[in-house]
Amino acid sequence: MVDVSVSLPSRAEVAVLEGPELDALAWQLEQVRRQVEASIAEVVGRCEATSHHLVDGHRSVKGWTMAVTNCSPGEASRRQQTSRAMRRLPTVADELHGGRVGVAQVHELARLNANPRCGDQLPDSEQVLLDAARELEYVDFRVVAQRWEQLADADGAHRSHEATHEHRNARLIALGDEFRWDTSHGVAQGAAMREVFHAFCQAEFRADWDAAVAEHGDGVRADLLPRTSAQRRADALTAIFEAAATAGVAGKPLDAVVNLIVDVDTFEQYVSEGLDHTAVDIDPATVRTRRCETTDGEPVDPRQAVVLAFLGRVRRIVVDEHGVIVAAGRKRRLFDGALREALQATERRCTWLGCLLRASLAQIDHLQPYSDGGPTDAANASVLCQRHNVHKHVHRYTPTRRPDGTWALARIDGTLLQPPDAA
Repeated sequence: MVDVSVSLPSRAEVAVLEGPELDALAWQLEQVRRQVEASIAEVVGRCEATSHHLVDGHRSVKGWTMAVTNCSPGEASRRQQTSRAMRRLPTVADELHGGRVGVAQVHELARLNANPRCGDQLPDSEQVLLDAARELEYVDFRVVAQRWEQLADADGAHRSHEATHEHRNARLIALGDEFRWDTSHGVAQGAAMREVFHAFCQAEFRADWDAAVAEHGDGVRADLLPRTSAQRRADALTAIFEAAATAGVAGKPLDAVVNLIVDVDTFEQYVSEGLDHTAVDIDPATVRTRRCETTDGEPVDPRQAVVLAFLGRVRRIVVDEHGVIVAAGRKRRLFDGALREALQATERRCTWLGCLLRASLAQIDHLQPYSDGGPTDAANASVLCQRHNVHKHVHRYTPTRRPDGTWALARIDGTLLQPPDAA
């Protein structure tokens, strides 16, 4: 029997930890978890290779894994996917065994490997995807993985988008004393609807906030608002229908614009395909510079993007090879209007490490302070939520944009706030 005992801290030992000690222990345990995950995948792979699951009559390796470890069906499937990916991607396997790449990132690579239409292309892009997995936060890496899949499986992605749009549906169901909406839409259609919905939700929140300030003064808190977030969302949907009815009578349709971010090469290739049937040939290894997606990183079928652009139903945002928008150049104090929208669209969320707040709810801050002559343009801007914007100024953090378009955030002592994998 293999001795797999690991010395873990007791509850009492954890209870007295503070500050940097907590950071260090969390990182150490994460490395142990990665190594354990790699070993589990190896065991599952060994079972599959030797057909050991047949000994006790299990129909599949997944069934054996569930029986032996009492894990969920989903977890059993992920373990088998991971073991197969590790066999095809030996460098990824080595990095996971060494604790140098995250479990979630490897699961995402395993999902790509399981795609029957493009999994065999994965070894050619192993290093570029592994570098992205190590250097980027998980939510950003997942966007890169989706881009790779869309490039490597263009026809499959196109069919998927077409099928989703073909099977779009909306139902208003009466259940007793309430009505429930059940809808499904393709990415392009759903993104346009979401922008309208978010705008109406924000208007409902502002109405509640102003009412609470009028009643309670400047000390107003979220718990003093007259409605809950759920209630405001429901009322926002009602307001959308009321506005649509009014617009229909007055002949003033809503002008909902979707910000669609696409790199020039991808756009031009798909335009050429539509005009003269030129075959699209995009190298999946260029995944980190290719973009055709909504502001939240949800991939859009490039063929749909071309059609929508010609119909004028989307706002195209031009980005360079690092995803940085062109500077506006005009001298002004505040980031507002089209410049603010473009910055929020390209960053998608607060740039502080680990923060998931949507950029549409965040603030735009000058990298070089305006008071020191810093220009109000895209090259001198960062997107930060209010909490992290204040924290940056109070504790004197220094954000800088790296040459590849990603962000580095330095503490006052010069050390960087970043995942240990990127250190």
